[in-house]
Amino acid sequence: MDLTLTASPAIPGQIRPLNILRDLPAVADLIELCFKETLDSSGRSNLNEMRRRAHDNVFLNWAPHVVDIISLPLSGFVWEDHGKVVGNVSLVPFHRHGRRIYLIANVATHPDYRRRGIGRILTEMAMRRAREKDANALWLHVRDDNPGAISMYRDLGFRERMRRTEWHAPAGNLPKNNPETTFKIRPRAPRDWDSQRNWLERTYPSDMDWYTQQQTWSSFGPYLWDGFYRLLADIEVSQWAIEADGQLRGVASCRYQGGQTPHTWLACPPRPDSESLSELLLYARRRFSHLGGLRLEYPAGPADDAIRAAGFTSQRTLLWMETPGQQPN
Repeated sequence: MDLTLTASPAIPGQIRPLNILRDLPAVADLIELCFKETLDSSGRSNLNEMRRRAHDNVFLNWAPHVVDIISLPLSGFVWEDHGKVVGNVSLVPFHRHGRRIYLIANVATHPDYRRRGIGRILTEMAMRRAREKDANALWLHVRDDNPGAISMYRDLGFRERMRRTEWHAPAGNLPKNNPETTFKIRPRAPRDWDSQRNWLERTYPSDMDWYTQQQTWSSFGPYLWDGFYRLLADIEVSQWAIEADGQLRGVASCRYQGGQTPHTWLACPPRPDSESLSELLLYARRRFSHLGGLRLEYPAGPADDAIRAAGFTSQRTLLWMETPGQQPN
């Protein structure tokens, strides 16, 4: 099928499928230009990896055969004007429990070409392509401070499913321990697991397990087989519980893998106690300060003040939006 389309005369250029054999450097440059003020270290790393792959012949020979299998941005569309890539959208496939899900990502339009409908056309084409591939659902995420994009996605049928904030706490600048605290922080114990797992499942719902690839909570479980799982996956985990008056108030799990910044998973009741939450996160920061800080992703709203009080800074808040895949006849 020829999907190279010429736009109306009011919109210069044309849309065509992404060609990973030659488009990756231009797409990386475009994404960097469009999001340079909000790119975090992970985003910059992804762009550098994209540029590296553009010169990796082994990757370039392999990638075209797995575009619908591997969860990488290997397919999508670009908008081209006089040989210059000025717009992009990526389609990333995920497979979970027999369902095919596509993430629409990297929607970017060069600043000189904005407000002409290019982003909308690219997104519509990506939606059409995903549905042609029998997608069960289409997802995307968008920053909460981008009302124009949010409005466009709603017009296209996407509905907000959740809103989550990504946080980062640097190493250093840690306050001293509070000698008058009434909280007790200790290593997580097996008796804490039932509450911890229930809280984790509420905080990190199964609706998103296709993206997080959280197939099991064995990363954090207290049993022997959980330890084997961590050993085989080369995952290091440290976990602490906080309690007051003998009652469990929360559990922090810091997972470290492959030299990356440690990621914190927070398990606490739906209405967490702010003071205990801050104390627990500060404790985790002290224990991991030698590794360059901590990352945390958590639902926006209920614990924001407590997380800030522990020295974390909000990196971005994302709306996760979904629309059905296959359309009824």
